[in-house]
Amino acid sequence: MAGAVPALWWFDRWDERIGLLRVVGELVHTEELNGEDTLEFSSYEVPAKGDRLLWLDGGTWREHVVVRTDEPMAGPCSVYAESSLCELLDDFVEEAQLVSRTAAQALAAVLAPTRWGVAHCADLGTAGCLVYHRNALWALRRVAEVWNGEVEPVIAVADGRVSSRSIRLDERRGAWRGVRLTYGKNMAECTRTVLEQDVYTALYGFGAGLPYTDDQGNYKAGYRRKLTFGEVNGGVNYVADEDAREAWGRWNADRTAKVHSFGQVTFSDVTEPARLLALTRKALVEATQPKVSYEVDVAALSGGDAELGDTVAVIDTSRDPEWRLTARVVRRVRTFGESVAARVTIGCVEPADYARASALVADVSALRDDVAGIDGNLSTAASVTVVESAVTTAIDDLDELSEMSF
Repeated sequence: MAGAVPALWWFDRWDERIGLLRVVGELVHTEELNGEDTLEFSSYEVPAKGDRLLWLDGGTWREHVVVRTDEPMAGPCSVYAESSLCELLDDFVEEAQLVSRTAAQALAAVLAPTRWGVAHCADLGTAGCLVYHRNALWALRRVAEVWNGEVEPVIAVADGRVSSRSIRLDERRGAWRGVRLTYGKNMAECTRTVLEQDVYTALYGFGAGLPYTDDQGNYKAGYRRKLTFGEVNGGVNYVADEDAREAWGRWNADRTAKVHSFGQVTFSDVTEPARLLALTRKALVEATQPKVSYEVDVAALSGGDAELGDTVAVIDTSRDPEWRLTARVVRRVRTFGESVAARVTIGCVEPADYARASALVADVSALRDDVAGIDGNLSTAASVTVVESAVTTAIDDLDELSEMSF
């Protein structure tokens, strides 16, 4: 076993100790903020699917679950393990209507069907969402997304085995440690990626769907309008950044003035104009800059090591004028062998699968809010049923094509 490779204590799925699982060659640990947390390595011993691997990372205990093994006829098998948070995929949340809840209340609600507790929950204000027929991991990620928090599993060990599993939800993981990245100066081991998302200098913000009513307050049939924030924003339903307009806007028809590039964001669970305005302003800060990430070896950073979530000063000398900004370590890949080699991604990452699913659910929720029943007052539960029924019917229709001749 290589000198820097951590010891892996090996347990079966019932937490019964098997022994040590010996690694052949290198072990790779990959982790992302609110996303991936995996181990990949080779071993001459073959763990079973569902076996648990416990290891000490500095002063922090980590637990991973074996989810896949590739077993050739000769030679070591390849093992792929995920954070033990993956067991939440097997816990089911039937329904949690989280209306005007604190993050602590929401976290407790989605963890209730599981064996995981709450180690710490930051004060992230009140918000709301509907979790309906979802696994607990999806629900946990949804809470982190809606309340703008970052999840970290906390594993406690006593008497040589895991004694408790809990969740820590912070506003931000990591810290400022004085680490600096200077791109463009003697840095061959760095890749800059400009992602494809558009840059907007102004954003319209929309909230939950609202039913039409007449002068007497009676519901009217037809489509629902979405909540806007003009009443608390000087009558304007968008927020804008004039400095960004100068940098990223475009000319009007006769090239006499620069105009805004407009985008929109929808927060289908928000029912208060002031909160909608605040969320849209926050979204505008991110929308006014191109999405850029830097992938770099930790050894090329100045100021020390960088951990997941840390804030890093970035100086991009390849731009004119040069970019000076702060960004976060959003992904870290460590290779344990004779020594530890680390490579980090600073800035932005592509959304993980659960984030893409959350975006899809938000789109379905927005569609639900745009649909009104005959009386203009379609209930949430009924509208969910209508949308799910329509999707199911469409899928069934696709399946029937397999019996047709082409």
